[in-house]
Amino acid sequence: MQPVGHREWERPFPVRYLIVGEDEDGEELLLGRCAAVEGLFTDPAPPPREVLVLRGCAPGAAVGWLGPAEIVGRTASGFDAWWTLVDAEVLSVAPGADDSALVDVVIGAGVHPADWHRNADGPFVRFELVTRRGAVRATGRAVAGLAVDRPAADPLPLRLVGCEPAEPMRAALRKRRGPHPGYTELWSLDDTGRVMDRRAIGFDVEWTRPSVLGGALVDVLLTVEADGLPGSAARAVWRQWQAGPPRQAGSWRGFDAAGRHAWLMLALRSGRPLGPDRSGGEYHLPGADLRNASGLHCAIGEALLGPGSYYGWGLDALSDSLCGGFGLVPPFTLVWHDFAATEEELAADRDPATGLGYPEELARELERDGVTVVRA
Repeated sequence: MQPVGHREWERPFPVRYLIVGEDEDGEELLLGRCAAVEGLFTDPAPPPREVLVLRGCAPGAAVGWLGPAEIVGRTASGFDAWWTLVDAEVLSVAPGADDSALVDVVIGAGVHPADWHRNADGPFVRFELVTRRGAVRATGRAVAGLAVDRPAADPLPLRLVGCEPAEPMRAALRKRRGPHPGYTELWSLDDTGRVMDRRAIGFDVEWTRPSVLGGALVDVLLTVEADGLPGSAARAVWRQWQAGPPRQAGSWRGFDAAGRHAWLMLALRSGRPLGPDRSGGEYHLPGADLRNASGLHCAIGEALLGPGSYYGWGLDALSDSLCGGFGLVPPFTLVWHDFAATEEELAADRDPATGLGYPEELARELERDGVTVVRA
């Protein structure tokens, strides 16, 4: 689907967003165009803090802040489940209540509700405390306080301002209690009319009114799942991308860790055309002044594919990128300049189980997949 610019819109302000659904064959279907969206960068309220105890862990876990993390329940059948932890911290590591040779790891965090874990095929054989970047910080046999009912997060309002509905959307708005368009995405356009971001928003309509922008346009208030919004950290990043994909190296450096993660998500969702995958060649990664893991992944995408490019946001996503579809596949050579400086800056991300820093883990993942990594 080709985005529609403001000339075809024939109004004194541009189209900034498209509402896109699916037809009966699963093909993209334009539902509407609109000038603005209010509420896109809203932060959901964090879940209440809880204390969990990961029991029966091997010694080696360390007290300290983890930030975003997960508890992953593993089953013998391979049907795994996970619980998302917000602002997680290991509060204490104490001798195990059931076995003094093991330890119990006490975790403070907000826990997102998840009742679908009950569909796991068979009992959990172990639980892992995993950081956002895939490092396993502790593994135990049970988690006290995890399997409780938690209220779902309240949906958040999202107001489409100056919306011109196409017929499928007009029909759905007329029949508030009838069929709705089903799977619905919001496509965000940059100044050139190129799709900058696309995300599922659903179609739960609270009300429709004549638009504040006048004419035949309408304003539509939706309620959306809180985790479907980019959040406040993304606002400045989106503003920078509004003129089009970045062309200057290092444009991400002025953002904090949350902003850099938002940068990586824009680089991923923008669907930048890369052509067929290539291999071979030598690429240079500046390893100094990266500050955090998100900065490292911004730098990797830029080193391999140019400014504003994506090549993974964590270890698992990096491994996926190496399998193809992102413009470059092994074999190739990555010269990692100032590798020791990267290790020092990201020292807090060291995996206590292996003793490896995150940069070294990432370098070994590259090497396992056929990349020659030169630590310079």
